[in-house]
Amino acid sequence: MINFQDIYKVDNTKTWMSESFNGFSLDSRYVQQGQIFIALTSYSQPEKTAQFAQIALDKGALAIISETDLGFESALICPDVRQLMGQWQKQYLQATSPVKAARILAVTGTNGKTTISRLVAELLALQNKKCAVMGTTGNGILPNLEASSHTTLDALHLQSLLHEFSMQGAEFASIEASSHGLAQGRLNGCDIEIAAYSNLSRDHLDYHGTLEAYAEAKALLFKFATLKVAVINIDDAHADLMMNAASSNLSHPKVLTYSTSKAADYQVFGIKYSLDGATFHLKTAKAEFTVNSPLLGHFNIENLVASLIVAEQAGFDLKQLIAVVPNLKGAPGRMQVIRDQDRLFVVDYAHTPDALTQVLKTLKRHVENQLWAVFGCGGDRDRGKRPLMTKAALEQANPVIITSDNPRTENPEQIFADMKHEIDFSQHEVHEIRDRREAIKYAVKHAQSGDIVVIAGKGHENYQEIDGVRHWFDDIVEVQSAIDTQHNKPNSAYPAH
Repeated sequence: MINFQDIYKVDNTKTWMSESFNGFSLDSRYVQQGQIFIALTSYSQPEKTAQFAQIALDKGALAIISETDLGFESALICPDVRQLMGQWQKQYLQATSPVKAARILAVTGTNGKTTISRLVAELLALQNKKCAVMGTTGNGILPNLEASSHTTLDALHLQSLLHEFSMQGAEFASIEASSHGLAQGRLNGCDIEIAAYSNLSRDHLDYHGTLEAYAEAKALLFKFATLKVAVINIDDAHADLMMNAASSNLSHPKVLTYSTSKAADYQVFGIKYSLDGATFHLKTAKAEFTVNSPLLGHFNIENLVASLIVAEQAGFDLKQLIAVVPNLKGAPGRMQVIRDQDRLFVVDYAHTPDALTQVLKTLKRHVENQLWAVFGCGGDRDRGKRPLMTKAALEQANPVIITSDNPRTENPEQIFADMKHEIDFSQHEVHEIRDRREAIKYAVKHAQSGDIVVIAGKGHENYQEIDGVRHWFDDIVEVQSAIDTQHNKPNSAYPAH
């Protein structure tokens, strides 16, 4: 049996530290007999932290570890417990159930994390390797994913799942590293071997405060002591920050760059777009390849190249990887295409001004007639980006439909007012249809031959959160239902409500 002293050495030991324990818990509601309860200070209800700890003790917790003194005898005050608990959990799991850990490949960036991590897993699966995926669209070993509560899970849950996937035979784990997760130490304990960076634009400033702080949080991924390879998009304005973080890492990781516009270790040129995807040439120091991708959009070329480099550096032949590219599907809700005769409907998760701009801009290369944008803005989040979202839509698309996203607990009136603040709509065809289902129906009804309609903001999500309650809602299903109804196929249309 294992005790806490086996995992973490402290100067002033207490009796409970030498007693065997049954793991760690973060939730007082689910504490089991003999577990150590980690009482993280609640951001929303700090005064209740001691109350939660008492509940845990009443349920049989062996001891409490907290960031501040909560007044308990069987306790350890550890101010940096958030940064340590991932490593503790990993050590506990390996001590009680040893397993060969999956090799960890991680991706960070504002846009592209989900797609890159998913493509890496698909590429490795097509090389007959078991690869777990962890991120926004779910956790699991492809193709069996379960919904995820966060892009990057809390440290205990993350380590538990990684251990479980290793037990199931996963040789690799391709994971998304969010800025929140990096800043809060949720990935600590992960032996990250290969790290990739896609890009950075305005997002999560309600949490980080400034773009600089947001970028610094992303750069933490390249400071892991276990890092062997850093893969960086040098077309991005913040690439130098990431490269400097990798270069100053005492583990001396190999730094590899990719670009679609300048000299790099992996350079893209000769891009040709079609409604079926894109064809391009990829030049490396050793060879030149032709890549036939089924994915739409310029940024998906960047995402694919990043994925190919990560997979190659994990030990696979680049030529063989490129050979299976036509079989890739990508992440659900990321430039996901629904075809209807000669119209294209694209569902994408784009929920930042830059992401929306990139999606619309890249689809301009494909559209024959009008490019539509259907989008909204989430409630209880950065209000400053709302008019920027509207400007992005108006600059790249026409017609534009402003609708709801996830209002959460915020008054929709405020959200729509922010989206329209100081915006000149006079030169555009703009419709404000607050019911998202009706907005999608309107776009499907009025889109003409050669049009591309982008439904942005929710992507893979199968809910809409209103007044703090989640209601079932899936953009992909709603689009298909509206199409089927338009073609007088009501029986095949999904009963959306």
